[in-house]
Amino acid sequence: MRGTALAAALGVVTTLCLPGTAVAAGPGPDRAGSSASAGTSGPVEGTVRRLALEPRSATEAAVSAQDTERFGLMGVSWKDASAEVQGKIEARSRNAETGAWTPWVELEPLKAGLDGVRPGARGATEPVWVGSADGAEVRVGGGSAALPAGLELDLVDPGTAGRTGAAKSAPGRAARAIAAKSAPAPGARAAAAAAAAPGPESTAPRPDVVTRAQWGADESLNNEGPLYLAGGKIKALFVHHTAASAPYECTDSAAIVRGLHVYHVKTNGWRDVGYNFLVDKCGTLFEGRQGGVDRPVMGAHTYGFNSESTSVAVLGDHTSAGASPAALEGIAKMAAYKLGQYDVDMNGTTTLTAGATQKNYAGTSFTAGQPYQFRTVSGHRDGFNTECPGHQLYPQLDTIRTSGPAARLKIGAVNGQAVAPGGTATTPGPLVVDFSTSTAASLVSSFELLVDAAPVATVAGDATRVATVLGQGTHRVQIRATAQNGKVSTSLPVTVEAEAPEAPEVPEVPQVPEVPEAPEVPEVPGHSGT
Repeated sequence: MRGTALAAALGVVTTLCLPGTAVAAGPGPDRAGSSASAGTSGPVEGTVRRLALEPRSATEAAVSAQDTERFGLMGVSWKDASAEVQGKIEARSRNAETGAWTPWVELEPLKAGLDGVRPGARGATEPVWVGSADGAEVRVGGGSAALPAGLELDLVDPGTAGRTGAAKSAPGRAARAIAAKSAPAPGARAAAAAAAAPGPESTAPRPDVVTRAQWGADESLNNEGPLYLAGGKIKALFVHHTAASAPYECTDSAAIVRGLHVYHVKTNGWRDVGYNFLVDKCGTLFEGRQGGVDRPVMGAHTYGFNSESTSVAVLGDHTSAGASPAALEGIAKMAAYKLGQYDVDMNGTTTLTAGATQKNYAGTSFTAGQPYQFRTVSGHRDGFNTECPGHQLYPQLDTIRTSGPAARLKIGAVNGQAVAPGGTATTPGPLVVDFSTSTAASLVSSFELLVDAAPVATVAGDATRVATVLGQGTHRVQIRATAQNGKVSTSLPVTVEAEAPEAPEVPEVPQVPEVPEAPEVPEVPGHSGT
């Protein structure tokens, strides 16, 4: 176990980041045609090859070092998801480029029930991202209890860009791939229908996200469709790391995401990849669990607290090194957007109801059904007994919390009359808007009054009121805040109907009759006029 002295002192059993943590065990992905390379041109079908572990005794089993077909991710699984493995589970792989074997890496078992109670679910370890490998070895032992039945080594090939299931040509697979193209899988249809119904507007901009289609998700694996939070509201965001410590290029990120997707579904037996979103060291965000980027999708990421939260997992192991500034910025953008959809301050606190009785990494006890206070941006270890998101990323969460735009920005009154976001007010023309934000005034540079998306007035960052005069008609009114860090948030709109009073009729002025001109006096002949 890779626990710390603190955990030992607290008497807490530690595990690494769950679910689907990928602990790297290789010098990096193959740079010359690895099946783990990124860049997709459509759905990419990944494969899982399984090798049975050979029993050495009741408490020991292994897969001897051997040649394999190329793979990018590996893990160990067993038949009964609720069974526990005592002792160590260790694995290593052989780099396909150099032929060198990696050091042994200890794999931590995943918590059973992360994606609910599912028929056919298997017990499994965290997977290990190895880049590109063509050899593997596993050993299990050191415990005092008999090992569970059905131990297998799972080798995942996440597939290559442009190579679909039909190209792999396993018997019958080509026909299934062609059929999938002509008739979308039920899961894909359900996801498309869900995505068609938009989620709530957010006060923060929606960040750019690599969609499932873009990273090559094989939607034929997802035939159940998404689940949504029962309350329909996201109250917190949990930050994870995938613990993939081998160097990787950002062009490999899509393959890592595909590998996790295949492992979570085909090995763990989950409905989909566990995380809601993932981000790589270059700050690129990836859509995780299907159901719509703007929807409150239920993931399988933080045992006991999935039902009121969302998640972002950082690709990489951040036990001994922090996440990159780009990755932190990616988390902050997603946190601001998702929490901003539900009027939640990313630098605030919230109350979550525990879905399981357990302890977190710090030794705090939770009882199922009881409420507990969390930071709205929390680490996985805050809710579960794990080192995740890593000893060096965890303290960086404070930077993330304070790096967002102005939070909970809203219009509260128009011309002194209370109005709710999305509400309607009227005015004869003059407009005075009262607004508020939960962000300290010292962190805000300015506020702008937007009328029909155009700025018409600007006030300082410590202001709470702004005024203008509207022309007659119906207008969409918002407040836009610019934080000192340059980030922008925009309040949900209110509708203001400007009804200018009708001008009184001007009475007609009677016309004065014209005076006829006097006739000319004829000149008298011989009269000199003197």
